[in-house]
Amino acid sequence: MDLTPKNDVIFKMIFTDHEHPMVLVHFLNSVIKPKSLIKNIEVKGTELTPEYVEKKGVRLDIIAMTDTNEIINIEMQKKDEKDMAARSLFYWSKLFAAQLIVGEEFNKLKRTISINILDFAMFKDDERYWRKGYLKDDVSNEKFTDLLEVHFIELNKVQLSDQSPLAFWAEFFRDPYSEKMNMVYEKVPEMKEAKEIFERAKLDPEAQEIMRVYEKAAYDYGNDISVAKAEGLVEGRAEGLAEGEVVGLEKGKHEKAKETAARMLSKGMLIEDVSDITGLSLKEVQRLKNEK
Repeated sequence: MDLTPKNDVIFKMIFTDHEHPMVLVHFLNSVIKPKSLIKNIEVKGTELTPEYVEKKGVRLDIIAMTDTNEIINIEMQKKDEKDMAARSLFYWSKLFAAQLIVGEEFNKLKRTISINILDFAMFKDDERYWRKGYLKDDVSNEKFTDLLEVHFIELNKVQLSDQSPLAFWAEFFRDPYSEKMNMVYEKVPEMKEAKEIFERAKLDPEAQEIMRVYEKAAYDYGNDISVAKAEGLVEGRAEGLAEGEVVGLEKGKHEKAKETAARMLSKGMLIEDVSDITGLSLKEVQRLKNEK
């Protein structure tokens, strides 16, 4: 079991501890570097129990709203699935779009920020570990809007000589007991608090049970996706070819996709994930869920 700050469960415990809210505030100010520092935050979905992890699936990212009404999504990603950019924008778009209900005006949309902490190299440039992106004009470099902001932090590229607050956090995730961090704890109280939460989480029996359930859920989730994709491709093709026409192939694949979606829904997987994996529309997946 991974008992480091990069563990998804421990990561969430560090940043959602109700008694130490300034830990997350300090981290966000270190990453976003706003002109006016964030002073207060509200964290969404802080429940963290074995039952919650098992029921809700395997995403343990952190969603917070700042005192200036910015919505921020923070995710630790340890494995390179070769889809990080698309993944980040997908979850960003869901947060952004979920702000409005039908009929509301677009000018009510709040600035939405995605922060991705990566335990692998995503970009070829070995000198930069932190990237911040916007929507910009290709020629003038003019920013279209500040409603979208995406950060990628590659932990394995941070240099020990970097003494910035963000570099301190990156080093904390890599090695909270390094010589560099021992000096930081003496100067930065929020990071000392982060270390204390981390050490409690490692020894907490309930936290260990949550980690065990989470790891099993993550394994089952990945296995279900692999099986679903394999079965949908092979069996759908077989049914279609049996009819001898392209139409038959598509029909067979669609029926198999519905069967696969029904199994995934029965295991508590999110409608959006089922739609993404099977290729069925959100409306059709919702209809299948209602029929259960």
